[in-house]
Amino acid sequence: MTVATSRARPARDRTLADRFLGVVPLLAIFFWLCVIYAWQAWRHGSPWLFGDELELSQLSRSIAATGHAARRGQPHPFDSLYTYLIAPAWRIHNTQHAYDTIKYLNVLVMSAVAFPAYGIARILTGKGPALFAAAAAAVIPALFYSSLIVEEPLAYPYATLCLFLIINALLRRRRWWVGGAVVASLVAPFVRGELIVIPAAFVLGALFLAWQSNVSRQWRARWTIGDWIGAAVVLAGAAVLFSALMGHRSYEWLVATGFYKHRMFTLGMRAAGALTIGLGILPVVVGLATLWAPRGERFRIELRVFRCVLLAAVITFGWYTAVKASYLSTSFATVTVERNLMYLAPLFFAATALWLERRALHPVAAGVAAAFALYLVLTTPYEMQFRLYSDAPGFALLQWLNRTALALTPGGAKLLLLVILAATVAVVLGTKFVPRAASAVAIGVAAFVLAWNFAGQLTASAASNEFSRSSLSNIHGGPMWLDHRTQGAPTLYLGQAIQDPNSVNLLEFWNRSIRQVWSLDGTAPGPGPTTTPDLKRTDGTLYPDPGYEYAVAEPGIVFDGKLVGQHAHRAGGRFQTWRLYHVNHPLRLKRSITGLYPDGWSGPNGTQYTQYATPGGGGGTIAVRVSREDWSGPFRPANVQVTLGRIRIGTDKEPHVALPYTIRRWTIHRNESKTVVLPTPGPRFRVEVAVSPFFRPHDLAPQRTSDSRPLGAEVTYQFRNSPRRRR
Repeated sequence: MTVATSRARPARDRTLADRFLGVVPLLAIFFWLCVIYAWQAWRHGSPWLFGDELELSQLSRSIAATGHAARRGQPHPFDSLYTYLIAPAWRIHNTQHAYDTIKYLNVLVMSAVAFPAYGIARILTGKGPALFAAAAAAVIPALFYSSLIVEEPLAYPYATLCLFLIINALLRRRRWWVGGAVVASLVAPFVRGELIVIPAAFVLGALFLAWQSNVSRQWRARWTIGDWIGAAVVLAGAAVLFSALMGHRSYEWLVATGFYKHRMFTLGMRAAGALTIGLGILPVVVGLATLWAPRGERFRIELRVFRCVLLAAVITFGWYTAVKASYLSTSFATVTVERNLMYLAPLFFAATALWLERRALHPVAAGVAAAFALYLVLTTPYEMQFRLYSDAPGFALLQWLNRTALALTPGGAKLLLLVILAATVAVVLGTKFVPRAASAVAIGVAAFVLAWNFAGQLTASAASNEFSRSSLSNIHGGPMWLDHRTQGAPTLYLGQAIQDPNSVNLLEFWNRSIRQVWSLDGTAPGPGPTTTPDLKRTDGTLYPDPGYEYAVAEPGIVFDGKLVGQHAHRAGGRFQTWRLYHVNHPLRLKRSITGLYPDGWSGPNGTQYTQYATPGGGGGTIAVRVSREDWSGPFRPANVQVTLGRIRIGTDKEPHVALPYTIRRWTIHRNESKTVVLPTPGPRFRVEVAVSPFFRPHDLAPQRTSDSRPLGAEVTYQFRNSPRRRR
């Protein structure tokens, strides 16, 4: 007995050692990808995908500070578990260090998709092909999201984990596997709203599996033609009822399925095309063809379960993507939403791993899948006019090739993809005729798929990092200048005619002291609540007064308080000086200018100058210069009216001119400017300048400019105070 015991221990030791050595390749894949993605994140200097990144930052900061989600102080309903994942990082006082921590956390979490992806493939194949599936799932172009503050870094690996648990639950049917799959599926919608399809995929996969069971087959064998017709009617009625219930609960579902079915198909196919291109075509062709068992295949319950889950996932994720794309086309823009289909990638790679191992597909299924891929290649717009299409990173490699010395055109891209598709068909159907070369072909296919996907990820990340650097250049110098001045004290931002919100968003992200974003004309950007304050009194007092110590003002806006700092921000294509005031209370303005774009041009509603107080309380003169000297293109004369008078508060709680004190009118011509100097009726007055008709530069000279803003004229104001004389 002693001898037997002593022999058993080395065997057990060898087993543990073998298990450890068995996971070393997978851990190596995870480690080196984390190193590469961490380097990419280190080079990613600032958020740029606003408002997703800013909104998630607002929510997670509020959770870190108060335990509850809020945007700019306003409570917000639960959004995503991702905000709770990154919230602890915001406990770090330095915003730069907190941001870096979130990026590196994203890298670790999103790269971890390799583990459940390996688990899915390992159910079907040996270790080698499963390692391919793990690596491929972790190098798809969408991995560039790991440097961004978006939900995908958590949602992608979590969805893959759910699919792994669902497959094992349906395969093993043990308490722990089933319980884990149920719990994970129920939690999935709280990770990201789209993952509501995970429970649906679980149920649908279970139904497909039950339909293919021996008991079900024997039951259906006794059906008559009438039974089949009745079953079809019941199924159609159930589908109609389900759609009606979903339409009652989801406005997006109601709009898309009720009024825009064609857009569901068209835009859903666009998203599928982006995913197919991004994955290298072959994984999608093989994945779809795997749904049909090849001739002579030996029955394996693992394959049946995998096919059921794959089909359920394709249906549920595909339908969700089509509905979302259709609805967005009516409420926002026509968008290629590949990011909603990326969750299918690990399943397609698992199917590809299975093909690499056995190299067998049903020829008809392969032909149908290839025809589908051909349709996608021919009909999908490649969006090559963009450097990076954030919702469809599958185009990233083609977009990069368009901007290199190769200068790949859309026509050239289509030819390249057709060559890849033809090679795919030749490989998947021809390897059985050359068995000696099958292994070499499989290795070559695996290398191509990994290289194509990783190249897409690298180019997408490079473009994203370039956007990041460009975005950060909107702030001259240190982006955290405001927090350094205020020491984190609550601060208000007030602007006007905000056409490009990037600088405002960057200011809010990098400076946590910004608590409210206001504008004088309703142009304050989200995400989160914005305010257009009311004029409470004609001395410039504003309502509401948040009671903050500090306020940041754009050029032309002057607060009653002490100027304590200023910083240059780019807005409208040029740098402007934003000023920081330690404000007096009640909150009051001394002066404001509205209706001017950052480059000094007036908009379609004219421009207004309002003086609420002057030094010494006296009057003076104001010089108003109206110019079109900077526009030398085609031109139509415009009428100019300058109106000056005292301030009154209108029914809209905004300032207006009371009885006009002075009115000047003239016509402005090409390359002309005119300055009028007007005496002011005391320390409180308002000037309104109207220029009509306005023009759009792009309409008059489309070959010279893309500026489509409605413009009046360049207007400047200069007030000169006349000290009050003592009597």
